[in-house]
Amino acid sequence: MAAPAENPLRLVSESPFYAKLADARSINDVQWIRQLYYLSCDFTSAVALRYGSCLDPRFREAFGEHAAEEVTHPHDLTVWMREFGFLAVDEEPTSVPPSLETLAYGGYFIRSVICEPISHQVITLNLMVEGMASDLFAAVNPKLAELGLTPKGYWKVHEKADMKHQFLGLDLIPDHEPDAPSGRRYARIAWEVASLARQELDSWSGIPPERRQKLPLPQDLNAACTAAVGDSP
Repeated sequence: MAAPAENPLRLVSESPFYAKLADARSINDVQWIRQLYYLSCDFTSAVALRYGSCLDPRFREAFGEHAAEEVTHPHDLTVWMREFGFLAVDEEPTSVPPSLETLAYGGYFIRSVICEPISHQVITLNLMVEGMASDLFAAVNPKLAELGLTPKGYWKVHEKADMKHQFLGLDLIPDHEPDAPSGRRYARIAWEVASLARQELDSWSGIPPERRQKLPLPQDLNAACTAAVGDSP
């Protein structure tokens, strides 16, 4: 049975990933961090590509700021993983392959930049992805500290940066009515990003695909998605 219609961000927050995170007792229970490396690489590439290809002067400053602040994150995460035993001395961070769900979510970032208009990019890479990341780090950092895996460097930066990045460029997107074509389009984008993020987190939890919750269709979430985008500052 499909999940009930709701705010798209709840699709992500209700992933079993968060319950498993709360129950984590050792480094072995947070090995999904190896998958996070791929996501960091794809996101860093996407925001850099967005800045480099943006011809609209209204967005260039915000996009440049975002790209500059993300550029070292994959390296910073690698340094942290080596210090805390996720990687052997000479082991590459790519020695564990990405899940298909991780590839799909990261690939969506790149597709947004290459194929979609700026409004799509801002909703995807800022409002949705950075908003969901802010929620993720708010849950993960205290757990890492509890496990003795000091959330410094990469983790510390994200405590504040994601909330700021969430709204970069959003004020430059025109207002819309929920039932207007632009409102329905924004709702579809929110649904796509949240659904891909949920599938990614479910895969990180080790849940087989056949046992994962069936997610709502875009028409089920249309009103809620539109409201979430329209209510954001």
